[in-house]
Amino acid sequence: MSFDNERFQMYLRFVEERHNIWRLRQLGEPPLWTGDPILASKKFTNVFRVLDPGSQFVFDLEHEDPATTLMRLFLYRHTGRTEAWRYLLTEFGEYPTVDTLDDVLESWKAYRGEFSLSVRGEENNPRAGRAGAIKRVSAKPIFTGAYLVFPQSQVPGTDKLESIIRLTQRLFGPEKLAEEFLQATDQKGRFAALRRHKGVADFMSMQILTDWGYTRFGTNEENDFIVPGPGARRGIQAITKAPNQVGFMRFAREELLAGDRCPTINLDDRGTVRYPSIMDVQNTFCEFSKYVRFVEAGKVSKPYIPAHPGPQATPVLPQHWTTTTR
Repeated sequence: MSFDNERFQMYLRFVEERHNIWRLRQLGEPPLWTGDPILASKKFTNVFRVLDPGSQFVFDLEHEDPATTLMRLFLYRHTGRTEAWRYLLTEFGEYPTVDTLDDVLESWKAYRGEFSLSVRGEENNPRAGRAGAIKRVSAKPIFTGAYLVFPQSQVPGTDKLESIIRLTQRLFGPEKLAEEFLQATDQKGRFAALRRHKGVADFMSMQILTDWGYTRFGTNEENDFIVPGPGARRGIQAITKAPNQVGFMRFAREELLAGDRCPTINLDDRGTVRYPSIMDVQNTFCEFSKYVRFVEAGKVSKPYIPAHPGPQATPVLPQHWTTTTR
C-alpha cells in the first residue's frame, strides 16, 4: 500500500498527543497540556468518541424500550443541542417518545424564540460560508454546527426543526425503521436498516449506529463494520490515494496499537483497558483532516479555551465494555 509516510507519522503523533491532552485534563493538570501549537489553539474531539460531551449525553437518553431509545438517538443526532434536550426534560419530565413528538415540536419552537438575522462568512475561509450571507439565527438554538444538512433543510422557507420532527415521526411510525433495525443481527444489517430509508444518508446512519452501540442494547461490535464519513475520507486522502480506505483505517489502527503511546482508557481499577476501535480511528481521521488544514494554513491562533474547564468528570462508559478490546 502506497502512502506518504511523513504525513502518516504526523497522523500517529496527532492521535497520541490529542489523547494525552485528555489524560492530563483528567489528572487535573493546569492547561499547558501540549507543546503542539495547533492542538493548543484549536478544538478537536477526543480520540475515543465516547469521551466527548455530546456522546456522553447518549447515556441520558436510554429508555427501557429499545425502539424509543433508537428514536431518541435519531432525533438527538439530527439536532444535537444538549441544552435544548434538557429543556424538554424540565417541560415533560422525560425525553421524547414517538407519541410526544408533536408536543416536542411546539415546545422547541417556544424555546428557540423568534429568529433574528446575522451576517456570516469570511472572505478567507470558504468553509465558513459565503462572505456577507444572511443567516437566520435564534437566541436558543436547537441545532449544533456538527450536522446541519438533512432532507428539506435547504429548501427555501422550510423550518428545519419541523422537517426533522416530521421525518422522525415518519420513520418511527409508518416506515417501521425501528422494527427493521431491531431485527438485524449485525452492524452491517443495522446500518442497512437505517440507510435504506429516504432521508438518512451514510454519515448519519453511522453516527446513530455508533451511539446505539454505547447503550445497554449495544454489543461490542465497533470493529466489525465501518463506513468512513466525508471528513475521515479527506483525512485519509491527506496520507494516501489508495482506493481501499477502510483497509487503510484498519492498517492505521494496527500501527496505533503497536506504538509505545497507544491511547487507552481504563475500564476498571484492575488494569483492564480499552483500545481505539475502528470507529474511533474513523473519528481521528476526520479530526486529522482539520489538523492538516491548519498545518497547511501556517497560522497559529491564541490558546484554546475549553468549553468545560477545570477538573473533568469521570466518563460514563458502556456497560458491556468489560473486556480488553484490541
